[in-house]
Amino acid sequence: MPVLSLGKVWRRLSLFPLGLMELAFFIFAALKLGDLELWYLVIPGFCLFGLFWVVCHIILLVTIWGFHSKLTDCQKAWRAHPSSKRSLEQVMASRGIRHFCLISERLVFFSLLSTVVLGAVSWQPSNGLFLSALLVVLPLESLAHGLFHELGGCLGGTCAGYALVMPTIYYSAGGQPTLLPPEHVQELNLRSTAMLNAVQRLFSHHMVQTFGCDYSTSGVTLEAVQNKLQSFLELRTADGPRHDTYLIFYSGHSQKGSGAWALAGGESLHLNQLLEMWREKNGGHGSRLIVVLDTENSLPWVKEVRRLEGIYMAVQGAKLPASRLDPESGDVPLLGDFTSEWVEFNCNPASANQWTEKGRTVMATYGVSKRWSDYALHLPTGSDIAKHWKTHFPKATYPLIHLSNWCCGLNLFWLCSVFLRCFRRYKLAWFPPAVLDTGQGIKLVQS
Repeated sequence: MPVLSLGKVWRRLSLFPLGLMELAFFIFAALKLGDLELWYLVIPGFCLFGLFWVVCHIILLVTIWGFHSKLTDCQKAWRAHPSSKRSLEQVMASRGIRHFCLISERLVFFSLLSTVVLGAVSWQPSNGLFLSALLVVLPLESLAHGLFHELGGCLGGTCAGYALVMPTIYYSAGGQPTLLPPEHVQELNLRSTAMLNAVQRLFSHHMVQTFGCDYSTSGVTLEAVQNKLQSFLELRTADGPRHDTYLIFYSGHSQKGSGAWALAGGESLHLNQLLEMWREKNGGHGSRLIVVLDTENSLPWVKEVRRLEGIYMAVQGAKLPASRLDPESGDVPLLGDFTSEWVEFNCNPASANQWTEKGRTVMATYGVSKRWSDYALHLPTGSDIAKHWKTHFPKATYPLIHLSNWCCGLNLFWLCSVFLRCFRRYKLAWFPPAVLDTGQGIKLVQS
């Protein structure tokens, strides 16, 4: 959109003619008060709806000013990395502009509605100035509403990411933690460092808010991992709402049969423990969780997540043969090979990786919960709008919060959405695609 590339000064100056036109319309509408034929209807009606119009248009101007401030910050971040291939829209999405636009769309709708109502109350078919002002103001407010509507619909959601790489301890066939042979430690450390760099590249490329990328060669205790994950799952955007997507990457050794993460001291983190933390922190917010596993036993988690109800969760796993650590076994994928190819596939549109081709040494699989296809980006709730309102607008306008929530909470097409959700759910269950686009720019793959 051309308006997004305009400079800060020009965008802010655009508020001046808009404000003048709104003021002119209000003055011309007030000329109706000179009609004394129906004064007992005109005067009370104009006072009531005129006050409503003034409040709504103060909100309109404050909203547009706030949008320009946020857009200026996004432009600065975008221009700070001129060599990057990111678009301005990606930067705006990562900074939560979509959430701001969805709320602003509701507020501008009430400004547009108040103009229509005031125009009807002050209707003057013989006054050319009034009609001209009305025909100028309505398109301008419609353009503002259309801008917020389009941005709210096309911008992606926010995403936060955390990575944990533990390269040296693994579970042997007997289930006891054992250090790798000394001759393999150096190679594995190099692989782990490359893996960590690849994950950081993924986070940077897709504008994922990085909570941390932890690397440990001595293992991490269960308590430390749980504390870190709980803090990560509590993370929120700068405006207050939760992120739309939470991405966890883990590479290390895992238990055969359960896929649990093998931690220090013989402890392990099971999928049920992660799910318990997720349900506690996410509650009814409707965010989704994506777990990426570059481990030798990721298949149990992939299978288990397919049976989950009531949450939006996906597990992307690697398929590694049992001989992955044997250097004499030939061209066998090791830990880190999957991450390297998967990140390249997600960061390079020209990547030649074909995950379904036969004879691949690096295999992948994914699983999603039963309600995954029902997922939609977070829409502003009543509490979100109330927080936004109290942050940006004076107390005198608070009664409009309830009116906004009631009008915008109506869903006249709920029956159609029920059939559409059922269709998507069965389609994903019966015909899972080889490449599943999460809508965040990150794709899940299976071989």
